[in-house]
Amino acid sequence: MGATLMILSLSAVFTCAQEAQQDQQAMMEAYMKMMAPNENHEYLKNFVGAWDVTTTSWMMPGEEPAITHNFSKAELILGGRFLRMVFEGTMMGMPFEGIQIIGYDNIQKKYISFWIDNSSTGFYLLSGMLDDSGKVMTEKGVWPDPMSGGNMKVKTTTKWTGPDEFVYEMFMIGPDGQEFKSLQNQMKRKK
Repeated sequence: MGATLMILSLSAVFTCAQEAQQDQQAMMEAYMKMMAPNENHEYLKNFVGAWDVTTTSWMMPGEEPAITHNFSKAELILGGRFLRMVFEGTMMGMPFEGIQIIGYDNIQKKYISFWIDNSSTGFYLLSGMLDDSGKVMTEKGVWPDPMSGGNMKVKTTTKWTGPDEFVYEMFMIGPDGQEFKSLQNQMKRKK
């Protein structure tokens, strides 16, 4: 009887060890798949390079826009998993600098954008998807609102109009759901 119990105990320990090893292997395979760049990250390569930027901005609906000429440079980072875009120029008559990080999150299955700039201390996050054509990305998020001290809903679109040209538009969304176009960046690749 004691030998039988010992054999059963050893068998149970061996089975648990095998299951733990299989679980660890499955966990490692899932992790490797989650961290690997894929076809969604290929889209980010389109942005790499130096860009001339014509920025049109509106403070309020119906107002005349301010138009400035700016510069942007983009590069892939962290093994092609993310794109870093650095913006320089002027906005509302003041020097302007901004940094945007864009990536595709394999777990959430969507693009995530992170933006910071020298005109605020806020962190701006958006997420969204490409359309079926692969030429239009729409993202939505909630940003800090300096006027109310709360948050505001935001939508952006990135539309490719050629291999070396795209238009980025930003819309503020009011409590009534109405969109107000507050910014447009016409981007042309420097050659």
